[in-house]
Amino acid sequence: MKLIAWDFDGTLVDSRPLIEAGMAHALDALGQPRSVMDEWLKYVGLPVEVGIRNAFDPLGLDGDTVLKAYRSFGHVENEHMLRPFEGIPELLEELRTRGQRMGVATSKRTVPLMRQMARFGWESFFDPIITPDDVTHGKPHPETLELMQTRTGLGPEDILMVGDTPFDLDMAKAAGVPSLAVGHGFYAQEALAACSPRAYAPDTAALRDILLAWGV
Repeated sequence: MKLIAWDFDGTLVDSRPLIEAGMAHALDALGQPRSVMDEWLKYVGLPVEVGIRNAFDPLGLDGDTVLKAYRSFGHVENEHMLRPFEGIPELLEELRTRGQRMGVATSKRTVPLMRQMARFGWESFFDPIITPDDVTHGKPHPETLELMQTRTGLGPEDILMVGDTPFDLDMAKAAGVPSLAVGHGFYAQEALAACSPRAYAPDTAALRDILLAWGV
């Protein structure tokens, strides 16, 4: 593969503690039971505005109100809760040393993404970086990967999408891009297998083995 397109949250970085803390804050502020969070977690991986509407509008809660409460949480002050998954920093450095080109295709907005990448010293690792700020349609629409092709001049067969959600994999399928599912994120293997990834990696060690076996 000429380019690995990485998802960020749930694939490179364990953001579950921060995401859950933000939603717990929102639900408490709105007087809602925290059990409602289970419905929200079904949509993690979509742009946050879309995921919140999908989760809470059917429950009779105004999505914009939930979003405002969610964003009132001190996400920036609590970014220490974010951690790269075990072995990911070493894998990224190894791939970069090998000359492997890497990009990011994420549902996270540009400003927090770049701030968090700087926290881990990853600013120079990825090009291009495509966020919801760059497209009209977020995941699972193929626009993110189509824009990545436009910016790089690569064909879909030259890109490998690596992600932890069905939204990543469905985006790849719609764009004609092969995908690799990782199991250390938000979704179970069964949900990912239904999206027909080329392979499944339960952890970073397996992910490295697969990538190297494919000659990246």
